[in-house]
Amino acid sequence: MEDVLVIAKLPPAHLAYLDENFTCHRLFEAEDRAAFIDGVKDKVRAVVTNGFGGYDRALVEALPYLEIISVWGAGLQALDLDVARERRIVVTNTPDNSKIAVAELGIALLLAAARRITEAHEFVKSGAWASEAFARPGTGLFGKTCGIVALGTIGRAVAERAAAFQMNVLYFGPRKKDDVPYAYFDDVTAMASGSDFLILCCPELPATRGLITADVLRALGPDGILVNIARGAIVDEPALIEALRNKTIKAAGLDVFADEPNVPEALRKLDNVILVPHIGTNTADILEIRRTMCVANLKAYFSGQPVPAPVHVPKA
Repeated sequence: MEDVLVIAKLPPAHLAYLDENFTCHRLFEAEDRAAFIDGVKDKVRAVVTNGFGGYDRALVEALPYLEIISVWGAGLQALDLDVARERRIVVTNTPDNSKIAVAELGIALLLAAARRITEAHEFVKSGAWASEAFARPGTGLFGKTCGIVALGTIGRAVAERAAAFQMNVLYFGPRKKDDVPYAYFDDVTAMASGSDFLILCCPELPATRGLITADVLRALGPDGILVNIARGAIVDEPALIEALRNKTIKAAGLDVFADEPNVPEALRKLDNVILVPHIGTNTADILEIRRTMCVANLKAYFSGQPVPAPVHVPKA
């Protein structure tokens, strides 16, 4: 069987499926990465990684016989495609309906925070309802204004769902889109001041790291709710903790954090934030697509067939 270097930790069932089809070398388990690579570099023709971790030039250059990189996931931001082009390496991924799953989670977090669902759940489970009413009214979505940070594929999916709840949709980004009816802002603070809810959908880039500052949170205001389904680094996390603690904003729903999986204790102790462990694409249907397509790309390549999901294929 072909030798494959697995550099990212994948779900156990997915690793087992790779093992059924290839001789896998688990770099992510190695204590000495350099020594591990040196021991397998002359036989590895393929790398498997994920869209979050990707791969870098140093890894590619350390593998002289590398021919294909199969990315488990749809994300491309962490991939050094320049070195793949230079080395004429095939790069594939596993396109799926991730944008829908992430958008659904964004709306779920918004609903949960706005309608106080987790608080109400704990209230009933505690038995308190038998002796008192749940006297903490939530916020409805109908007629409210939802500001979306970045109207890319995920942002558009969020916008469609927000509109279905009959919310007014605004968006911030580097440029205006001519094919949408939503109001455009080139200043995120200005958009936040006109929004009831702020949903972050942007990629992590130098221009977006720390984009959501204390000033933006103040602009969102004491009735505002922040939802982050983008990346933790987009938000000034200490500023968010202070804003939640001081009721500068009403609540937040977070799927991502600055130093995952290490979530600050101060954030975990707050009662006006909903925290989930980066589960935006963690649905059974998406995982099955990734499991099968990651292997299918490799099998097609090694059998001389066109890869099902090309990201980069060198020209003949």
